[in-house]
Amino acid sequence: MNNNTKKSVMLGALLGGLLLSTNLLAQTNLAIGARSDGSSKASGSSYGNVRDGDLASYWQPASSSGERVSVKWGSSTTFNTVILREIGSAAQNWRLVNHDTGDQLASGSGIGSERQVSLGTVNMSKIDLMIDSASSAPQIAELEVYNLSEGSSSSSSSSSSSSSSSSSSSSSGGSSAGISAECQTLATDPNVNWRDSATLNTDQEIVECLSQTLGRAVGYGENALGGYDPNGNSLLTVITKSDSQGRSVEQQVLDAITGDEHNWIVFDKFDFASETEIAMYRNFCGDSSVQSAIAGTEAQCVDYHQWCADNGYGSGDSCLTEFFNNRLNNSSLPIRNPVLGSNKTIDGRLTNAYFRFSGFAVGTDSVGSNDVILTHLDFRGAGHTEDHGLDPDMVRSTGGSQDIWIHKNTFDLTGDSAFDVKRGAHHITMSFNRVMDVRRSSLHGSSDSRTENANIRTTMHHNAFVTRDDKYTAFSGTARRVPLIRRGTSHMFNNLFMNYRKDVFSTRVGAHLLWEDNILLMNSSHGVSLDKLQAELARENYDGDTGNFHPEGTYVWLSDSACNLDTSGSREITNAWGTVADLSADYSQDSRDVISAQKTAAGQDLADYVSATAGKYGEMPFNSPMANDQAFVLGLGKVSCQ
Repeated sequence: MNNNTKKSVMLGALLGGLLLSTNLLAQTNLAIGARSDGSSKASGSSYGNVRDGDLASYWQPASSSGERVSVKWGSSTTFNTVILREIGSAAQNWRLVNHDTGDQLASGSGIGSERQVSLGTVNMSKIDLMIDSASSAPQIAELEVYNLSEGSSSSSSSSSSSSSSSSSSSSSGGSSAGISAECQTLATDPNVNWRDSATLNTDQEIVECLSQTLGRAVGYGENALGGYDPNGNSLLTVITKSDSQGRSVEQQVLDAITGDEHNWIVFDKFDFASETEIAMYRNFCGDSSVQSAIAGTEAQCVDYHQWCADNGYGSGDSCLTEFFNNRLNNSSLPIRNPVLGSNKTIDGRLTNAYFRFSGFAVGTDSVGSNDVILTHLDFRGAGHTEDHGLDPDMVRSTGGSQDIWIHKNTFDLTGDSAFDVKRGAHHITMSFNRVMDVRRSSLHGSSDSRTENANIRTTMHHNAFVTRDDKYTAFSGTARRVPLIRRGTSHMFNNLFMNYRKDVFSTRVGAHLLWEDNILLMNSSHGVSLDKLQAELARENYDGDTGNFHPEGTYVWLSDSACNLDTSGSREITNAWGTVADLSADYSQDSRDVISAQKTAAGQDLADYVSATAGKYGEMPFNSPMANDQAFVLGLGKVSCQ
């Protein structure tokens, strides 16, 4: 398949989906005009607020568990769909219950700005939303009830349902052009497991569905297909907690990523419905040198929580610091990031697994891997340690690896980078990632002397790079490397930076960096002036051989902690040096068309859209043909950037 044909295959469906209407067909919300009651309500909230059509009003219970709000009618009412809307994201486990019979209709984890539940046709006079658990008392804005006519579709939906085959859930919206109903259900319903579709039976059919619903990268990584082979050789691997061969979860992941066959890797929806920690270092716990380093047994190594309890280090940060950053901070240990072979996707959709301490290498320093996608993954570090002996990057692309898409992942307080690019790896897109409290986000080239780094090509768009307020004092002078780039080329547009104090990036040894329509915010409570930020966030601050930098349409604002802009003033980033070409000219026409349709000016809407979509649990972004348009996402209500 030649390059032009491949690009058309990858982006054609996306463009078709973007051009079609994504609005919800006009339907009647049956909750409006009904009545409500519940278990409790906090001061200032009302049961009736969940059926008033006002997304700014809400019901809030008095506690975070064992609470109920209901919609009720004077007689039995027929409907098939419920849409839940929450202000914020406090809700965790919830259920929908037929109050008349006590039957559970649906259940799920998390609500957020919108959660659609398709129930099949049901009849009752009262429906209950049960809040079984939440991080704090949730604010439920709406409990909408519809009897959708055949052919109606939501422009935004996201829900969990019961195990009944008649119920479905989704994180989808948009036109879904060319995607079957069975595929949409498989890709969005947490209660239809990956091999339980009524019609998608083969690995090729399932993987094609997952590839279609994920969509395609734009920019330099636009050719990445990951584990999907259009020629029919796709494999599906489902990671489980009860492997028939008795392998650990970590060993299953390692086996699945090894080699170059096309493999799309997912996690069992039921096994990983609750939060589950995966730590790839555990594959080395049988090694005597690792056991000596922790002065413990293999079992204690695998369960570091038990090791900490046995050795008096508690269960919080002190445990993580001692085990990972003290005992395992030794370059002579055999622990290294496992290597992803070519033609691989690790897809964390609809599950709650997370990776602790370290992640993956795409290729080795001497042999690259091609066609890799990492999406909807949650990476959690053990705190930043300078020059850790195990180099615990979360994603490291190296050795001339190419055609890589790092998309909609969450990186939180990682020990080293979120996504590094080394030794000439190229044609990589990083999009819609949420990078929280990461000091060194993205090194591009690890040495001035490596001439192969001139091949580096990356596109970074719609990522949220955030230093939380409570880490600002510690990180304000060191949160940077977005990117530190040597010799290579990077195009960054529509990214959000929050609480970055100075020197966001560094261009060295002839590197080229183009910044377009990015937004940089600083919480005004930190007391830094706009003039100082303008002067110091993007500056030529390297004494050696510098590179080239050009900004366009990139502005700095002061804001509050939730990224609400202080509109009284802003400053444009105007520092520039060297010469940078129009890097979009390197992309296919299809990719340029999508970027042209979706790129927006720096401002409040951009900050809100990135905050709502970035990260594993964000709204579905425009890459997917099932996604909502940006206006609809913004209409769902604000999501805090922190």
